[in-house]
Amino acid sequence: MTCTIMLPDRLHSGKADDLIQLLSSNSGQDITIDGRKVLSVGALAAEILLRFQGFCQFSGYTFQIEASSHFEDDLRLLGMAETLLGKEQPQ
Repeated sequence: MTCTIMLPDRLHSGKADDLIQLLSSNSGQDITIDGRKVLSVGALAAEILLRFQGFCQFSGYTFQIEASSHFEDDLRLLGMAETLLGKEQPQ
């Protein structure tokens, strides 16, 4: 069974501890991140998601993100869209 985690509309550095708590309380299972309402994501939050993705993959669980266009754009600017979303970076 997959656990779906809803993200708030803004993921800035001030929300990093909340994001860590949210992800760690749901670890140990397949994860879908629902980021369809995200308007902005900062570098720290994106790095936390990247590390959690690695943890899930290492542990044998699936990890996927359903992202809004704003979320995708921010990840693209941070150079993390391909890794976190599986989408190619534009040249």
